[in-house]
Amino acid sequence: MPLFPLLLATIVGSTGCASLMPADDQPPAATQAEVAYLRSEIHRLQARLDASDAELGRVLNDVNSGRSSQAAYVTADQLQAIKAQLDSLQSQLRAVDAARAQDKKDIYDDITKKVAALMAQRAASAPSQTASRSGRQTGIEHVVQPGESLSKIAAAYKVSMKVIMQENNLTNAEVIRVGQKLFIPD
Repeated sequence: MPLFPLLLATIVGSTGCASLMPADDQPPAATQAEVAYLRSEIHRLQARLDASDAELGRVLNDVNSGRSSQAAYVTADQLQAIKAQLDSLQSQLRAVDAARAQDKKDIYDDITKKVAALMAQRAASAPSQTASRSGRQTGIEHVVQPGESLSKIAAAYKVSMKVIMQENNLTNAEVIRVGQKLFIPD
């Protein structure tokens, strides 16, 4: 029940009147002062009630906003679970990187074998270009192709790089050029 009607009922009930006074009769002066005092108290209490309602509304808003912002906070258990997931992902990433490195090595090795096989096949299918060096040795003359290295050529002909370097007066295995003719001894 609202406060104002309750106070009004209290005022009316506290006067001790058994009957209502006629409208044209004025209450005694003491009663008028009491009524005025009670009215001012009612107004003061109504103002306090309004202020309390406003404060209650503000507090409820704060509580509700606190509940919604509480979702943004992470508990220690949640943080630990996230850390465990990150550790797991990092471990998986390292495994993938290791697998990629191994795949890269396997592909490189496979390509090297295929190139060596192609070179050997080409050398075998090419007309026999038997050459001789000052009557000492016989072998094949090889023309360096793009992408070939001395190690690949040596592997294709199953001859050591050192022998090829000696026979061709090479001082550095890295310094061969496309179109260069190399003597490959038997």
